Amino acid sequence: MKFGNIEDKRGVDFTFETLSDLSISALNQLPKNKEVKFHFGAPVWSDKNYKGTLYPRNTPIKNFLKEYGKQFNSIEVNATRYGTPKPHVLEKWMGETPDDFTFSMKFPQVITHRKNIMEDKAKVQLERFLVALDFIEAKRGVSFAVMANYFKPSSFSILRDFVEYLPQDVPFAIELRAGEWFNDKIVIDEWHHLFLENNIIPVITDTPGRRDVMHFRIVNQNLFVRFVGGVQDEIDLARIKDWAKQLVALIEKGISDIWFYAHVPGESRQDVVRFNTALVHEINLISNYKLPYLIDYSKA
Repeated sequence: MKFGNIEDKRGVDFTFETLSDLSISALNQLPKNKEVKFHFGAPVWSDKNYKGTLYPRNTPIKNFLKEYGKQFNSIEVNATRYGTPKPHVLEKWMGETPDDFTFSMKFPQVITHRKNIMEDKAKVQLERFLVALDFIEAKRGVSFAVMANYFKPSSFSILRDFVEYLPQDVPFAIELRAGEWFNDKIVIDEWHHLFLENNIIPVITDTPGRRDVMHFRIVNQNLFVRFVGGVQDEIDLARIKDWAKQLVALIEKGISDIWFYAHVPGESRQDVVRFNTALVHEINLISNYKLPYLIDYSKA
């Protein structure tokens, strides 16, 4: 994900936003001491650069998803931005992954990147996507819609219609990108209320060049994070430590399902392993969790 990625992170304020009153209220209503589930993953499994790092060096392309499923328990499926997979493709994906594996599929752009995302043609595509989600119900993660940069608060009524159209018994998340959604407290509270009332998870996007989208707006037991960064320098290592502390703190407040997808920029996919190792190490260090580490095949 290139959104908000910058080469020089020096001078960027990575301080986390404090929880809003609405978020605290939502957390206070959650049951405590529930089983916590960590859903860790990357945005792709088909990258050949994973050979010799995330996968054994001689892994054929046809076995990439199987090898991915041995490392992660979830995937942020960005490929679905280009269209809804056909049933035989979904069936193949499900058959190649462990029983507890989940697919968090991105809404196709043909739905989200329209002037009116609720026009009839968009609804046809949306229904097709919802049918696909029903098909993978046993391995369905949090499906998420990334709204276009030009989708602004002036389209709030369309956002409301879209949100209210989605079935509430299926977990959905929405990532808002236009800065206008975040620079006015009235607007922020308005969409936060809308999401809260309709059980829509606000995507938390931690990317260096857009700190406005790095918010903590909570609506239910799910925390959905898209993290842009790696382990290239002390700044990113400090960010990882901060996230470990924040995740453990939010678990204590009632969060029980953590969806954390790391977007590691650059060509070195070995950093995916190093990032996960660093995050898991920090979580295990400050909590009673014994989360597993990825296997680094570059050292095999």
